[in-house]
Amino acid sequence: METGAVNYDYLVGQIQRNLPTLPTIVNELTNVLQNPDASTFAVEDVMTADQSMTMKILRVANTSFYRGSRDRVTDASEAIGTLGFEKIRNVVLTTSVFKMFSGPSAEQKFSLEGLWKHCLGVASASRCIAKFLGKDWHERAYTCGLVHDIGKVARFKLDESDQTQDFLNDSQTSLDKNINFYKSELINQSPRHDYLGFLICKNWGLSRFVEGVVRWHHEPVPERREKVTSTDAHELIDLVILANWSVNKLKFGFSGHESPDTPSDALLSRLHVNPQQLDQICLDIENELKMTEDFCDLLDSGGL
Repeated sequence: METGAVNYDYLVGQIQRNLPTLPTIVNELTNVLQNPDASTFAVEDVMTADQSMTMKILRVANTSFYRGSRDRVTDASEAIGTLGFEKIRNVVLTTSVFKMFSGPSAEQKFSLEGLWKHCLGVASASRCIAKFLGKDWHERAYTCGLVHDIGKVARFKLDESDQTQDFLNDSQTSLDKNINFYKSELINQSPRHDYLGFLICKNWGLSRFVEGVVRWHHEPVPERREKVTSTDAHELIDLVILANWSVNKLKFGFSGHESPDTPSDALLSRLHVNPQQLDQICLDIENELKMTEDFCDLLDSGGL
């Protein structure tokens, strides 16, 4: 498939050689959790089949980012009982996606660690906003926030493989022109990280909600979001756009630019968020991001 001058089929082929696939445990957990009658034992069986992953899950589950003020968990059964099925799946997804963010900084202009911190912040902020709005799909919102910029990781890895600097050039354009990274891609006619990320999520077998957010997280107008039909899907996209803006505004991590687009009044209206509530949401996110630092410390220490 070609979009403009970019051959995305070729790029996806290149990515499959340079970007790890998701571990089998992610898909197995997803399949189990699709059954509304799934038991704790079924989830535990999937977890304990991969002892290395189980240890990582316990390590991550005991950070304040996930555990909060609850007691420490010491085995898979306790982790499931304390965190719940969906949060366990997100711990597994988080530890799996983290591996893709390992790599050297390039000329000090960009680092995958900074992007990892940004993505984790958007995941946390998305869940925070969903809870504020009273949504029961806040863990789904976390997943969407976590992988919304996976296309940037792919582009960075492609540059490493091809020994080019297209990604860094787009980042520099963003900084020089004071625009967001997506607009730089359009100006430079580069592969678009939103579309590339969508293809990756499709290849990984992630849900249509995740695919939709990754594909359209830079499109604030619902009528332009092709093949997005459900109210929940549009709401998730709007929510991640708001989370992305807030995390950029708070300068938590670095996603390749410093000029996020301010959410439109129409978008805030669709989310039923007034100016006073927006202020409160930003405060809640700021507090949530303080806990996220605990998780980022694992990154810096090599704890995963």
